Amino acid sequence: MCKVIRLYFVLMATFTVCLFADPAITRKINLQQERAFKNEVFRYFRYFRIQTEGVDLSFDEIDNNNVVFTATIRSRRNNFEEVILKTFACIGRVMISVPDSELNNDQLFIIPSIITVNCDVPVRRDNNYISATANNKAVIQFTNGVMTAEGFLFELRGSMAGSFTAYDNTSMPSILTADVDFENLIAARLALEGKNNPRLSTVLSLASKAKYIPGVERKIEVMMLARMKTKHADLMFQIFGYPPADPQLKRIGKQVFYHIQMEPGEILNTHTNDSLRYAWKGRKYPEPLNKYYREYNVKYGIKRPGPND
Repeated sequence: MCKVIRLYFVLMATFTVCLFADPAITRKINLQQERAFKNEVFRYFRYFRIQTEGVDLSFDEIDNNNVVFTATIRSRRNNFEEVILKTFACIGRVMISVPDSELNNDQLFIIPSIITVNCDVPVRRDNNYISATANNKAVIQFTNGVMTAEGFLFELRGSMAGSFTAYDNTSMPSILTADVDFENLIAARLALEGKNNPRLSTVLSLASKAKYIPGVERKIEVMMLARMKTKHADLMFQIFGYPPADPQLKRIGKQVFYHIQMEPGEILNTHTNDSLRYAWKGRKYPEPLNKYYREYNVKYGIKRPGPND
């Protein structure tokens, strides 16, 4: 009888623990993945002679299932801009080298959604700090040379913060509250479907010249924003469940612009990886995207790009 009572209490205790414990899926990354990623970042820091003493690297999982990688570094008085760009480039190199199409213990290799760099600058008695945050895609594009240093700094401008006091967490860049992986998935799909679309011939022609003609990139961004607010307004509402604000449309439009310059096979591979990463977090692919483009392509007789195009 005592054994039965004891077993009953053990089962009830186990049930209570399981009921109130956080589900395993809430933790998207493990310590082994974190350690491997950080070690690679430190390796690139040493290669590019970035000071590693006092450097702090950390991962956080925040709202919208975003995985944020934060690097807190130090610079000299007058080279903080160079150190920040080099830090983003080092992290970009690590993300580029991650074979994210393979599996590791039933989990995709880690690629953070958002990168934040905090740089301590020695000024007077109290150190100044500068903080900048970017989408992982923008960091990779800068690292690959698709985006210039000037363009990347312009991209960082909206997220930059600085102070002569301790870090202030009261103000948060808008990108930290965005569903970055979802936005990246949508941008890659829009670019993929638009690659063979003759109705986008003007945008495609301008995109091919953007690297060589000053001012064209800004012009295309304006065109993308205007098109998404008019031609894709209903689609965006179906996907998000609300009318997206201009900053969100602008982020998606910029990524469409950079993706659409790639070869169709590259866009398809990028979109596949983005979709896997999104589904890996326990979420479903947005069906309104499939429905919209199935009907659109049939209506206008557009062939969807394939891996061998």
